[in-house]
Amino acid sequence: MHPRDADALIGMAAVYEHMGRLEDAETNLKHAIGLRPDYWDGYRALAEFYDRQKRVEDSILQYRRIIELTPDNPEAYSDLGVQYLQLPDSRSATAAEAAFQKSIELAPNYQAYANLGWLYIERKRYSDAAAATLKALALNDKDWRVWANLDLAYTWLKDDAGVRFAREKALPLLEHYAAVNPREAPVESMLSMLYAEKQEREKALARARAALVLAPDDPSILADVAETYDDLGDRRRAIQFARHSLEKGYTLSDLEQRPALEAVLADPDFQPRDPR
Repeated sequence: MHPRDADALIGMAAVYEHMGRLEDAETNLKHAIGLRPDYWDGYRALAEFYDRQKRVEDSILQYRRIIELTPDNPEAYSDLGVQYLQLPDSRSATAAEAAFQKSIELAPNYQAYANLGWLYIERKRYSDAAAATLKALALNDKDWRVWANLDLAYTWLKDDAGVRFAREKALPLLEHYAAVNPREAPVESMLSMLYAEKQEREKALARARAALVLAPDDPSILADVAETYDDLGDRRRAIQFARHSLEKGYTLSDLEQRPALEAVLADPDFQPRDPR
């Protein structure tokens, strides 16, 4: 490797990261930036490295540097917004919203609209969430996760027709995805919920069992299974799985973010033991 070849350094950093030599990977990426400090691709490689290492604030600094170098770069603003989404404070949520909106202002794009829709769901701005998500789907309607987000927004809005529309679009996409990626617990549990809503009991329970085999201690999967059982009319099992999700790390607030569990949480037999 030529010591002054920035692209080679970035490539070698990827090799080091794969080997678990994270310090060497970071050093190579910084060296690459030092060789071409006005070239934004090196900063992007470092930002993505920090993202994979869950070093969110370090990643944000790199995306800010990219924006300094390329202020008309919609992808950089969208990526910056994604990093802000990973921070829990309200100021970061505001910064994420501004980043996504700037990305859209520069060039209306699927990623920014989809992420903005999810941000609005988290902030309980459900009408705005539905509007942004529909704009994302107008640009790309092939991702079941974005249809699921639209489903969630419409559920909170109590728009039954919208919910049916979103689920009808999500189900075939999800079934296709599951056929190609057969060992993803969130996919199995999402299918279980969609089948349960359609009262396809055997399909729903088969998918729920598959999800639990793949991720028996994942609180999100356990909450999904709780939704499945409640839709199938088995409130006792739904309560059991909702409680189990709390035992495995969910908070009561997490469960309250799921409109399909409102009746479970209101049931007198549900007595959560939330350590938080």
